[in-house]
Amino acid sequence: MDNKKTKRLILLLLLIALFAIALAIWALFFRDNVEVIIPDRVPSIEDNAEKIPDDDSQKIDTPAGGGSVSPTFSNEVIVDLKNNKADLYFANPNKSTHDTVLQIVVGDTVIAQSGAIVSGNQISELSLADNANKVLVKGEYNGKFILHFYDKTTGKIDTTANLEIEVIIKVI
Repeated sequence: MDNKKTKRLILLLLLIALFAIALAIWALFFRDNVEVIIPDRVPSIEDNAEKIPDDDSQKIDTPAGGGSVSPTFSNEVIVDLKNNKADLYFANPNKSTHDTVLQIVVGDTVIAQSGAIVSGNQISELSLADNANKVLVKGEYNGKFILHFYDKTTGKIDTTANLEIEVIIKVI
């Protein structure tokens, strides 16, 4: 009787070990890991960017090596899976001393990313990343804008000025 219990226990442990190995292989080789790497230099200018109407703000005087950012945004994003678009409002006013790249993130997944939004410009639409249709279904999500700011004179990312803003993502 004890011999049967021992054999069952060994078989159960063997099955658990095989499951763990299969899971590890799947996680390493077959799972879609999406990692977006932010360029070290300003990417090309966002195609959907347009001048902010009536923005007569002036650059803020900043100390040497410093800067100023003053984004304006709506905290709601409408994602249309059928048209592969995200409708939003984001503006980088003239008074900002940095260009910015905007990412829309749900969980750990970047579902859209802009090109450079030069100060004095705004966007109202972004194309979704290729993986967005795989990770989103209709519904409402807590998401965020991640803003990466670039120095206008050097074109290099200013790692001290990145910003995260909580937004609601409505997928239709």
